[in-house]
Amino acid sequence: MKKQCPKYIQQIPPEDWERTPVSVKKLVEEMAQGMEELKQQKAEVLALQQQLLEKVNRTSKNSSSPPSQDSPGFEKKRQKPKSGLKRGGQSGHDGHSRDLYPLEKCLDVFNHHPKVCSGCGESLSGEDENPYRHQIIEIPPIEPIVIEHRLHQRTCVHCGTATRAILPEDVNPSGYGVRVVALVALLSGVYRNSQRMVQSALAAKSAGGSFPRLVALLPIRKYIC
Repeated sequence: MKKQCPKYIQQIPPEDWERTPVSVKKLVEEMAQGMEELKQQKAEVLALQQQLLEKVNRTSKNSSSPPSQDSPGFEKKRQKPKSGLKRGGQSGHDGHSRDLYPLEKCLDVFNHHPKVCSGCGESLSGEDENPYRHQIIEIPPIEPIVIEHRLHQRTCVHCGTATRAILPEDVNPSGYGVRVVALVALLSGVYRNSQRMVQSALAAKSAGGSFPRLVALLPIRKYIC
């Protein structure tokens, strides 16, 4: 045995090593020697890597190195000189707010007047020709538009056959209009909402399970949860 690699070869039982052919022994010894060298090289590379990381991260803030040796990318955070002004928007500064709708687009307009002075508490009167305007945008509640189609039946006076009128081609037999179908497809298929959630959002009544049948008839039904 060679002394430079006992760590690996000594793991082989002596009786097995004695029965090993010489050619195999030589190959095993070379492999063990190579493994030892690779292990040593790995340790040296890791040590060098650690040294380089410490050198890269070393600055005048975390070591005794002078600021002149700091890397070009390392700079002190520049402190802005104090302006002496208060925080927030300053007087005369252009505000950044959303555009207001014209008055004719407002459903209601409520005027609020202060009753007492915030400084001395005395009663206030008069009108403000340029009040501050604050608008609330709201979505109207969904109120279904119900259109009834009555299919009348008539009996033939000649043969006695009863014939009932049929729905026009532009009337959906499912009981829901095109806008409802499109919205259900969007909420159920694209946004993956359940049938119960969609029905609740639309405030739609499902008579005899017609709403689930509507979802089942949609072209995107395979994507609906």
